[in-house]
Amino acid sequence: MKFPKGFLFGSATSGHQTEGGKVCSDWREWEKLPGRIVDGSTAEVANDSWNKWREDIELLKQTHQNAYRFSIEWARVEPSKGRFDLSAIEHYREILVELRKNNIKSMVTLFHFALPKWVGVEGGFLNNKTGELFAVYCEYVGQKLGDLVDLWVTINEPQTYALSGYVDGIHCPGQKNFFTGLKIGRNLNRAHILAYKKLRTVVSNPVGIVENIAIFEPLYDNIFDKTFVKIMNNLATISFIAPVSNHIDFLGINYYFKVHVRAAKPRFTFIGKKKNDIGWGIVQAGLYQAIRQNQIWRKPIYITENGVADAKDIHRPKFLKDALFYLSRAIRKGADVRGYFHWTLMDNFEWASGYTAKFGLFTRDRKPRKSATVYRDLIDTSTSR
Repeated sequence: MKFPKGFLFGSATSGHQTEGGKVCSDWREWEKLPGRIVDGSTAEVANDSWNKWREDIELLKQTHQNAYRFSIEWARVEPSKGRFDLSAIEHYREILVELRKNNIKSMVTLFHFALPKWVGVEGGFLNNKTGELFAVYCEYVGQKLGDLVDLWVTINEPQTYALSGYVDGIHCPGQKNFFTGLKIGRNLNRAHILAYKKLRTVVSNPVGIVENIAIFEPLYDNIFDKTFVKIMNNLATISFIAPVSNHIDFLGINYYFKVHVRAAKPRFTFIGKKKNDIGWGIVQAGLYQAIRQNQIWRKPIYITENGVADAKDIHRPKFLKDALFYLSRAIRKGADVRGYFHWTLMDNFEWASGYTAKFGLFTRDRKPRKSATVYRDLIDTSTSR
């Protein structure tokens, strides 16, 4: 498995899922409502990474990773409208300085699902003015941290945010309206473009977006199922990437599964004989397909999330080997893939699943799984040339 010089091997986390502490965000309020989280938990403790971030960096170093994707919490930086908290910025600056000292590249996400409570009260991204507010926040962070951040991500998984929060209703704010979901999608696209333009005036390093890419295949070889696949691809990918494709310097791809779709119910079934702990099929060949499908945008690609819920660490070692195999194959075929971020560094608060889904190379209390060593060895082998 050959990788170009400077290829990034890292892990990804998000602030809400790992930092813990008291934060005035819409998700913190949502978690308190009965029945919202599978195990009744909240992210108030999580991994305590707000205080233990140095330990997190040590985990990266132990496994020889040279990159780290993490997020900045908007609710910490702008706890009330127009009031920015410089102490929060200084905290994130400390993290970035330490990463630099250890030659670990940073990819910083500016919105990973959780909004400041005051933004949620004003309607969140249903409010057409939120895009401007988001762009101002991004510009501020860019001004304060731009000298230390290697790669910027504006928004994580706009499709998932729209679907889970506004169509399926399993995420905050729990709405269930297809057309509302479409509006959220349009407003997120606009918010990204506004943020991109603002950021590019204050930072010199690349700015991209992260999209969740599922691979859809027809269950049966008929015109109805094939047509439904085209509809799903348009809704899930083209509707979100095409509108912003002229305002990204790179595309981040989160890949987790392949899905059979059919025009009749049940419409969706996971492909793959082997399933992870939450029922998703394990088919890493889809990672290769996701890369090839998205070469049409002619942008550098980073795999920004790819992981498996696997508490017993049965599937993850092979999952990692297969990931790097398919990445190497895509690169040999001409794909401009520049990095891989495993989801996730440690077991964390997995949104509606709480602490029941365990995606980490390390446990929540930072104990290594076998797969942490496997990843380290794969990195060493891939970078020894």
